[in-house]
Amino acid sequence: MRWQHALIGLMMVLPTAASAADPGESGLLFLRFGLGARASAMGEAYSAVGEDASSVFWNPGAMPAVLGTHLTLVHNEYFQSLRFEQAAITHETKWGTFGFMFTGLYMDDMPRYDDTGSSSPLGQFGAYDVAVGVAYGRYIVPNVSVGISIKPVYERIDELSVSALAFDAGIYHVSRIKGVKLAATVANLGAPVKYQEQEFALPRYARLGASYEREVPRIDGRVLFTFDAMFPNDDGVREHIGGEYSYKRMVALRAGYKIGYDSQGATFGLGVVYHDIGLDYAFLAVSNDLGDSHRFGLNFSF
Repeated sequence: MRWQHALIGLMMVLPTAASAADPGESGLLFLRFGLGARASAMGEAYSAVGEDASSVFWNPGAMPAVLGTHLTLVHNEYFQSLRFEQAAITHETKWGTFGFMFTGLYMDDMPRYDDTGSSSPLGQFGAYDVAVGVAYGRYIVPNVSVGISIKPVYERIDELSVSALAFDAGIYHVSRIKGVKLAATVANLGAPVKYQEQEFALPRYARLGASYEREVPRIDGRVLFTFDAMFPNDDGVREHIGGEYSYKRMVALRAGYKIGYDSQGATFGLGVVYHDIGLDYAFLAVSNDLGDSHRFGLNFSF
């Protein structure tokens, strides 16, 4: 039916997903939608940053670097009627670090039309995507940790639905060079999914990342620079660059840039921390008619 194919196409052109992919190459592209307002503000160059619960998404191998228990909650105001909700939690134990992640994409009901070209709707239909992830990471030698996550995925468009099982894995290394961290990840490994008669691969990708952090006493703060190279299965290499200045670890200014995307580029944001609670905001500029994106995140440390 026309509405099914149109909406599947809509799901596949989310600006933060693989915007340059050819139709039919990958499905469930919401799985590439980054987790966390802080990471979004830094251009999603985050695989080598192991400082909060969003590492469940960016690199399960970085979870052991997150001390204690950390909770991240994210709300995203997206284009048109789309909303995106995310949550992640990590918990450090003597056996390693465990993590859990939830991602939900949903939209307001839309009018349903048949293939006759009638201008009168036949009713309404809804659509949503859901993914959960369970992750585990631990140090294998000092300064080197690895992790893996398992993600059941479900998508429903009116009466049409599809499910899948995806796997992520990553490694995280704190270099002997002071302030330098390195990372490598693979994500969304799994069998293809089928929409009726059409089959799509999962939106697999690999990332290589690095970060450099330095305290700067003259400005009473810390600077952080990050870089990720992303290798998706349905397009060319994409680069992500990010930076953050944190004043006494209480107020942070962030910026980033994405290279290799048709409709994306600069990102900006800020964060405020009070005791064990943090509030983050990110602005993602989108160079098309769909509109810019705003993300808000709450972080709790225990």
